[in-house]
Amino acid sequence: MTVVGTLLLVMIIVLTLNYFKYQYQAVVTGERERLTVIADYLDLRLNARLVGLNLLAAHPDVRSLQPERVQSDLLAAAKVLDVVNVALYKYDGSLISDCCSVPGQIKSSFGQPYFKRDFKSVLTGGSHVSERLLNSDVENAYVSLQVPVLEEDQVIAVLAAYVPISDISLAAYREGMSKSQYTMVVDGNGQFIHHPRLNQIFPESPLVKQQMQELFLHKNGVVRMNSALDGVDTLFIYTDLHNARWRVVTAIRMDALYGGVLRKTLADAESFLWLAICFGLLYGVRRQASFHEREREQLRLERMMCVNQLTAGIAHEIRNPLTSIKGFIQLMARRGDKPVSPEHLEIIISEIGRIDNLISEFQMLAKPLKETLFEKVDVCKLLHDVLLLMEGQFDNKNIAFDLQLPQSDCLALGDIAQLKQVFINLVKNALEAVPVDGNVAVIVSRQKDMMAITVENDGEGISPEIVEKLGTPFFTTKANGTGLGLSVCYSIIQNHGGKILISSQAGRRTAFTVLVPAADHEGCCYK
Repeated sequence: MTVVGTLLLVMIIVLTLNYFKYQYQAVVTGERERLTVIADYLDLRLNARLVGLNLLAAHPDVRSLQPERVQSDLLAAAKVLDVVNVALYKYDGSLISDCCSVPGQIKSSFGQPYFKRDFKSVLTGGSHVSERLLNSDVENAYVSLQVPVLEEDQVIAVLAAYVPISDISLAAYREGMSKSQYTMVVDGNGQFIHHPRLNQIFPESPLVKQQMQELFLHKNGVVRMNSALDGVDTLFIYTDLHNARWRVVTAIRMDALYGGVLRKTLADAESFLWLAICFGLLYGVRRQASFHEREREQLRLERMMCVNQLTAGIAHEIRNPLTSIKGFIQLMARRGDKPVSPEHLEIIISEIGRIDNLISEFQMLAKPLKETLFEKVDVCKLLHDVLLLMEGQFDNKNIAFDLQLPQSDCLALGDIAQLKQVFINLVKNALEAVPVDGNVAVIVSRQKDMMAITVENDGEGISPEIVEKLGTPFFTTKANGTGLGLSVCYSIIQNHGGKILISSQAGRRTAFTVLVPAADHEGCCYK
């Protein structure tokens, strides 16, 4: 073999090994990303219940520590939070009241050392999520969520909710996994809260518990060990939860992992050969860059779908208890037979109203838009209606408004209600961006087959870095904003076959231009 042939062979081997290593890292990275989605979902479910418990703990009936007053609230909370029991304990650990239908369940829980330890930690003023607790058998095991009941910043009692581990398993379940891998949830004591074969491996052997506890000693998120469950060389990929001392773990057999990576590598061996011979390393780099871009885009879409599902679920779970609490507090405010602090009631009602508005914005982003009813829309008349609606806000800040309309017809094709929502949002943003005595202009023009509506203001402007992020859910420059309004606007205009363009000069002006199809363009579907 010549020197050139040897170098070529070495190059091919090096490229193949590097590609094999890259595919291995890609598989691990993909599993870590999917695992993070599961962990975030679990965190949100736990946090939703903790928020509900904290709201219940602030209720006057609960703080009264009187069993006859708190019983109905505990029963309602158990139904809304979807837990097996909600119990109220005195500072010394004695039970005040609960809504459990199984006699002795709470007493047996309090007798467990883990429960006592968690109870003591809550007495310091913080919330806590317990390890796995047993009742009669592992099928009826559960975890405890505990929050303090405060009176003038002093802990006077502890409110606890009990979530069956079957609920955790439903949240951690992941479809499409092969038999050679599985996902599990492990608590800080090395016990399984979720495992696909939990009934078979319970009770966990000391060796299994020790191995699971070792996962908490590693910080890089990936560790390779010989599994104590089946004696197979296994890669454990894991991540922590924020609300509990748990870890979510994906276990993959190494032989299956190598086999999958090898199959992907061999499938591309011919491509690698042509890359090495014909196009060289430059073509390989460009190809991999394109592959990475597609993978990132796919991952972004998956995350967005997951966020939509999670926000819809959270809104559904906490809206009902918030509505009940708000109505009850309003009833108390109208009654004069019991002394109630009006200031406290006003703050509580205001905060509940703010949370309710936030939930509404979450749901607006999470649920798909209603079917667009395309019709001819007179943009000029629509803008007149919007400005008439917001005339009072212009007067309050003494803002000068300039509406520039074209000489010809300004008919667009779209849903009048959805387009009105977009322009109200954009004009409102412009009003908030300009100082007192500022200027806002709305300019309507025709750009080929599109109607262009520009909302311009002479505020402080927006930096290019922020312009790139506008329209992203939950990104906002407002102190009390959520960033959902522009996201909904982008979604509506995209659904109309148009787009939103942003132009800004720092310290001078900002312009949002909405492009929607004109009603008379050649591609118009309106008849």
